[in-house]
Formats: sequence, structure tokens, C-alpha cells
Amino acid sequence: MKDLLDKSSAVPLYAQLAEKLKEKILKGEWKDGEKIPPEFELMEIYNVSRATVRAAIDALVAEGFLVKRHGVGTFVRKFRPTFSFEPLISLNYALETFGFVSKNVVLKKGYLKVDESLSCDARWKNVQECFLVKRLRYVDEFPIVVEESYFHPEVAKSIENEDLTKSLAKVFFESLKHIEIVRIEQIIEPCTQKEAEDHVQGLIDADAFLKMSRWIYVKDHTEPVYYLLLFMRADLNRLRG
Repeated sequence: MKDLLDKSSAVPLYAQLAEKLKEKILKGEWKDGEKIPPEFELMEIYNVSRATVRAAIDALVAEGFLVKRHGVGTFVRKFRPTFSFEPLISLNYALETFGFVSKNVVLKKGYLKVDESLSCDARWKNVQECFLVKRLRYVDEFPIVVEESYFHPEVAKSIENEDLTKSLAKVFFESLKHIEIVRIEQIIEPCTQKEAEDHVQGLIDADAFLKMSRWIYVKDHTEPVYYLLLFMRADLNRLRG
């Protein structure tokens, strides 16, 4: 039975496929150490090209969910990253998968001048002003994430009047269906409380954080139209201990 992807979506097919394959791992449909179906079978199931399948698999290998064994196949990695390290496009989706109840509180929204530091971090050259949404995310009533989303002025008008307590990734994709996303880059790295304090500002009581930076590029733009800077407490798994 075919499991079709949404070819009308702004989300690249490889990213959609990567999320579907990841869901099979997270829900235990594909077990630790199990060999996943071969490329031609995934091509048939999802009605996509070999290039799309390979890009999705490469993304999951890079994230630590799969491992390739030359001449043998691709397997579910036994020692995958914990929840806190999963670079999922939608954190809301990740939290729901793990059974957490979450809510978002908008701390700040509006246009701001782009200074030299932000311009460098967002990979912008000539952007003078952008739209900022700063939020605090709670999980089971614990504050766990501070996130700052910076939108390029060319896409900001499509975002600013939406419900910004929802998944911003979903809001972004649904509001900009006419735009083709060509690349998503993401970096996750540990950081100390001191390194995060200018952004967290005492809102989260934790000694260590994970810092995530994400840039989304769309067709006909050389610079990102969406820059996300997120700080998550590194001990999330202990909240239910």
C-alpha cells in the first residue's frame, strides 16, 4: 500500500519522508538494530525518486537514527540520541510523540532593527528590519525552551497575524504554501547557563542547555527567510524522573 507524501506542500519531499521514517523508529515499528526496507521498496511505498529516498536516509544518518553498513544495508541505530538531541523540524510533534503536554507563551513579537550580530547569526547581508517572535515553551507545566524566531521582511507579513502560540514551523509552512523550500540547515550544540543567559534571562532554572540554530532557505532567495535560535534545558528527561 502506498503512503503518499504531500507534493503540494512547501516542505521538501525528502524532509517529509525523513519525518515518516523517523516516526516508525520513535513508535517502535522499526526496532533497534533492525534493517530498514531497501531503497527501491521505499520508492514504491512513498512514490518518490531514489534521490529523495537517499536524501531522507542521509538526513536520519546524520541525526543518529540510522546507520549504513557498506554492502549490507541501512539499520536502525541501537544507541540513538535521547529526546533532547532530536533535531526535529517540529518540536510540538516531538513532544506529542513522547507523551508530553506542552504550551507556548508569546513573550514578545514585533519588528526590530537588525544589528551586526543578528545579521551575522541569521546569515543576512542587507536586511535592515525583521519580525521577531520570542516564546517560552512549557512541558507538563515546566518551562523548558526559550525560542526566538526571526522572519525575513519578505515573508513576515504572512506570519505576523497568525496564531503564534501554535507550532511556528507549521504556521510558516501553511502560510507560505506558494513558496518552495529548497534547504533547511540546523545545528545543535550544548551550551552553559552563562552562554544562554542573554536569551533565557532567568526564565528557565537549569545549569546546562542545548542550543539549536536553524535556517530555512526558499527558492529564488540566496539568504534564509527564517532563522530560529532555541535554547532547551538539557535535563528534560529528568523532569518525569
